[in-house]
Amino acid sequence: MKNYVLLWHDSARATGGIKAKEDTNAFFKQENYQIIDTPTGKIAKVLYVFCVLPFIFLSIRSGNIIVQFPSGKPFLQKMMLRSIKYLSGANLLLIIHDIEALRIHVGTEYTKENKTELQLLKLADGLVSLNKVMTKWLRQNEINVPITELRVWDYINPAPIHTQKKYAGSVCFAGNLDKSEFLYKYDLKHTLTVFGKKTVERSFPNSINYAGVFTPEELPSKLNANFGLIWDGNELTTCAGNYGTYLRYNAPHKTSLYLSSGLPVIVWKEAAVASVIEQYKCGLTIESLTDLDRILDELTPSKYEQLYKNTVKVAEMMRQGTFMKTAIESLIGKIEGKNNG
Repeated sequence: MKNYVLLWHDSARATGGIKAKEDTNAFFKQENYQIIDTPTGKIAKVLYVFCVLPFIFLSIRSGNIIVQFPSGKPFLQKMMLRSIKYLSGANLLLIIHDIEALRIHVGTEYTKENKTELQLLKLADGLVSLNKVMTKWLRQNEINVPITELRVWDYINPAPIHTQKKYAGSVCFAGNLDKSEFLYKYDLKHTLTVFGKKTVERSFPNSINYAGVFTPEELPSKLNANFGLIWDGNELTTCAGNYGTYLRYNAPHKTSLYLSSGLPVIVWKEAAVASVIEQYKCGLTIESLTDLDRILDELTPSKYEQLYKNTVKVAEMMRQGTFMKTAIESLIGKIEGKNNG
């Protein structure tokens, strides 16, 4: 069966989410999937979705059409997915990046938005979920199509994998600093070097070193620490609030930035990606950031060396697109088995 990929061009540039989509498209191109391209201009996108894409989908009578979810403004996304479902003869496969009902649309005031999001997900003939926890939520919401789990994003990294650094207990953090409220409570012995956009004029504690904002392509060469930190929310003792709780379902792209660069990670023990870190032994899982000084002090150089060696193996897998290619091939196999059964 032929595989098609709908390539949607998002606007923002210096964000991990956009790079995750671009890298995924690049890995599919390596597999010779046929690209269905779309324009970049706002008006051109609308015209293309309503006047051109329906005829393209009508011409596709079999195979699989892969779409990264979400893509585009809600009304455009709805039109695209419905066109694939009802005009083409192909299976609609969705790769989930975010589910807003879990991320920010939490509460009864978002009932309408969450219902619409679920209706779109239910159009799919198959889904690539981020992990088993997200899959469980999808099943609880009556999505019964074949699902495979990605677990962690791959990463096309333009910089060489960092050589092993002398262990000094150094840690860095990359992300949206405006929503990383925990940073303003970070007052530990080990300095945390942070990268990212910072629009709010607030001073960091003395143990925070702000290093600026860089694109996902520039950032890997700047990560000169022993570990990369994965944490979110407004507390040091746990990952709290909507963004912190979302780590139970999400696969933060910073995980892939760190690992593909050769940095072992430190992550909240209850985060979904913690199971990946524990399986590949490429980092540390912790319950609270208040334990960080003790954990870093107790870690020996020889134990860090083993974490680094394991991380390099994962970095090579990510740079080759191993996780995405495995997930999508498994999903297509499940769908073909279901259709032939």
